[in-house]
Amino acid sequence: MSPSFYNATAILGLAAIWLFAHRYFGIQHDGLFYAVQALANNAPAAFARDIFFALGSQDDYSLFSRVYGQLIAVLGLSGAALAGLVAAQLAWAAAAAAMARQWLSGSAFWVGLALVFALPGHYGSQAEAAHDILRYAESFLTARSWAEPLVLAAVAATLAGRRNLAIVMTVLALLCHPIIALPGVIFLAAWLVRPAARTILSCVVIATIAAFLLPEMDAEWLAEVRRRARFVMLDTWTWGELLEPLAWIGILLTASAGATEKARLAWRSLALAGATGYYLALLGTLSHAALLIQTQPWRCLWLLKLTALLALVAIFAERWRRSSIDRWLLAGLATAALTAQTLGGPVALILAILAHRAWRHGQAPSSPRWLPAAAYVALSVTLLETLLAVVQQLGFLLQRIGELLAGNSGMPRSDLAAYFQGPLALLLPLGMAFLLGLQARRPRLALSMAALAAGIAAAGWYRADDLVQRFAYSSGIARPFGDAIAQTDTVHWQGNLIYTWFVLRQSSYASREQGASALFSRAAAMESARRQKRIEAFDAASGGGATPGEREAALRELCRDPALDVAILAQPIEGLATKAWPDPLRQAPWYLYRCEPLRAHLAMAQATP
Repeated sequence: MSPSFYNATAILGLAAIWLFAHRYFGIQHDGLFYAVQALANNAPAAFARDIFFALGSQDDYSLFSRVYGQLIAVLGLSGAALAGLVAAQLAWAAAAAAMARQWLSGSAFWVGLALVFALPGHYGSQAEAAHDILRYAESFLTARSWAEPLVLAAVAATLAGRRNLAIVMTVLALLCHPIIALPGVIFLAAWLVRPAARTILSCVVIATIAAFLLPEMDAEWLAEVRRRARFVMLDTWTWGELLEPLAWIGILLTASAGATEKARLAWRSLALAGATGYYLALLGTLSHAALLIQTQPWRCLWLLKLTALLALVAIFAERWRRSSIDRWLLAGLATAALTAQTLGGPVALILAILAHRAWRHGQAPSSPRWLPAAAYVALSVTLLETLLAVVQQLGFLLQRIGELLAGNSGMPRSDLAAYFQGPLALLLPLGMAFLLGLQARRPRLALSMAALAAGIAAAGWYRADDLVQRFAYSSGIARPFGDAIAQTDTVHWQGNLIYTWFVLRQSSYASREQGASALFSRAAAMESARRQKRIEAFDAASGGGATPGEREAALRELCRDPALDVAILAQPIEGLATKAWPDPLRQAPWYLYRCEPLRAHLAMAQATP
């Protein structure tokens, strides 16, 4: 078998998996915040009065938007978002490969990467606003997109003995996104210091005392944070979400049993990084310490999960053929990984203890009498749970296939990625294993199949072709309402933050999305809440059943706030609108109302005896 054929097949297979699992839908989710931060960096005066920026925001702690802004100046917003993400994803894949190479070789290396590329990278809470955002290797451009590969590169450099390079990568990650870089910092410190159990216990005590001495969020501020981003507090997580990190910690500790000194130090340092972030997050939830809540140390879980998946493959590659007891332990670990959000966490910790007792002398372990029976029960429960999930997913697949055959599908015919969801995502790494096995017998056929899969995946990868993406983020749009809106005006565009930020490219008055800044500034939290209440009161008073007079009164009340310069509404109010703009997407006009004349009229009315 030619090595070039083998490598080409494996690389094409990995490319197909990545493209299937990380389709590009354009600027969305948290990508909106980072895009507007880059625009504000290029034109600070235009966004100076925006509540997201005026009183402190996440952009105060990162240099990412400066670089992103320069890229926008050259390529435009859409082009910069696409180019920045593609480069970041290539860097992510390369850094993950460099790290995996330190533990895996041969087919295990390719299968390990396939597992990491294919499985959903969710971590932390997946409730409400956090759904589909809290994951590693995101499909939209943020500072996290670059901080993650820098951390992975730092881990790889550390394992390769290149300490100075690891420090440089870690510093760059901190400058890009300090929160995402935190587990890299803890890992590097643990690797260099190699703390003993007594040292770790002392740090736990000191951190616990310090957490309750730090300034805490007062009740009003904390209530706003819970309302805007409830997932940052561990007491809002489900039991399954709270137990999941234990599964990954257990797998890493199991991998350290019987490993070489270098590998043992790596696995334990990574487990310590994840456990440290998790414990600090628990302290923040209990103490309400503002610093611990703002830094969101539970985000260390992204590196914990990713490396635990690689550790699981490394254990299988090393120990599957050693003994039947080893295979029972490995089957238990696989079960723990599959049931990480139920009982997988406690099971993985128990297995880590058994593995350390069994493997510490480097000999074939003896089996506790209860282990096979317990393993049979655990595997049966896991298989039943997985089977039910697969049946549910098959119902989704049949519906999609029916729509496709009937010509009613909203997806392009070449887009198969939506079929690899939930448990069926495991089909992708299994497909990689099949290709590598086929490569040994039919190398040309395996290469052809990998190339075909990569081509199909590439055809469905770009999904940022909807009307909103093409219109709102285009650089060639004529400015709505012409010169009726000054660049320094603060605008409330009813229910349409995207138009204010990306079509007008200036300050927005208030929206739920802008409330994300509440986490980083009490002043921003309170002001955002005040403005949002005014918006909600206006929407309630001027709704569908309101009379023209009631709508006018509601608008006059909204415009009483001197922080608002312009209101753009979907409905006309006779005698007040100054200009209309036909929205090509809505196929109906928007109406512009300037607030200064309304405030002046109200002041005159109040001054008249």
